[in-house]
Amino acid sequence: MDGSTRRRLLAVGTLLPLDLLALGGPGGGGGAGGGGVSPSPDLLGHLDDRVTLITAGYERAPISATAAQVRRHLPVVRSLLMRDSLPQATRTRLHHVVGRLGALRATTRHDLGDTPGATAAFGEAYEHAALADDTTLQCWIRLWQSSLARKAGRPADAAALAAAGAALVERGSPAAARAAAIEARAHGALGDRAAVHGAVGRAWNIAGSLSADQHGRPGFSIDTLHVLTLSELSAAAYVELGMPGAASVYTDAAIHHLDTAGATGLRSMARIAAATAAAKRRDLDQAVELVGEALTISHDRPSSVIARRSRRFVSEARGYVGWHASLDNLDERVRAWPAHTS
Repeated sequence: MDGSTRRRLLAVGTLLPLDLLALGGPGGGGGAGGGGVSPSPDLLGHLDDRVTLITAGYERAPISATAAQVRRHLPVVRSLLMRDSLPQATRTRLHHVVGRLGALRATTRHDLGDTPGATAAFGEAYEHAALADDTTLQCWIRLWQSSLARKAGRPADAAALAAAGAALVERGSPAAARAAAIEARAHGALGDRAAVHGAVGRAWNIAGSLSADQHGRPGFSIDTLHVLTLSELSAAAYVELGMPGAASVYTDAAIHHLDTAGATGLRSMARIAAATAAAKRRDLDQAVELVGEALTISHDRPSSVIARRSRRFVSEARGYVGWHASLDNLDERVRAWPAHTS
């Protein structure tokens, strides 16, 4: 398969039938579970390209569309792993692809409100990541598991999982910076102010030494960490700690730049963090406006994360300002929003 053929396949987002792509070696036969035919280099390259494109597009595509792409590709790669007598290098590469696709599947389950499904899928993806020695993905999954533990009311477990993720990767890597930020959020849930300050500081120290390629683009990523993404993660840690004023230091500067970057979920989450800070200083009109903007931005890409954070905002804002008609109106809008699933 030449480069132009691969580009056409990538453009339509499909895979050719396995037999056409994989039968490149001697022997030319056998199903997914039998025979000694190894997937061709073209197929392996195509799979790597598909994973890269799906990952890069996650923040800007409807979550259900990403889920459909993953459902189409994952069985193909799993079937290739079932073949006998694969060279170890090929098997490792396939585990890498399955791990990445499995992690994407887990993320879509989470963002669509299926926490048990996400938990199981992250566990399976971690096994493939370990077999591929994909330590960046192993760390990334541990950080997701940390977030799930925190949401389940187990902040100490969340902190331990984040630390375990950090231990898997190099100290100066994007993954290490992300791990420090996620650990900060767990410490925020524990109410440990010093630990939050320390972890956020570590994250930004690492980010300051990253190259442009390591920063990547704002929004969803596995291998990179943009400073705008880190801003949102830092703000979330301070919201968790109950210091929304500190959170606003990160959100106020980031919102405009995020709008320019077009990272849908990140734009909404930064606004909700900024709204929490505004509500605590009794600027309810601005706060409600920010959450309303967040819901509008993510309306065509609904996520249970945005719904859950919006509900939390309404609850916390009522604690700050008491009864208010604008909060009741916002509460009704949140309840009717497309992603009210969890």
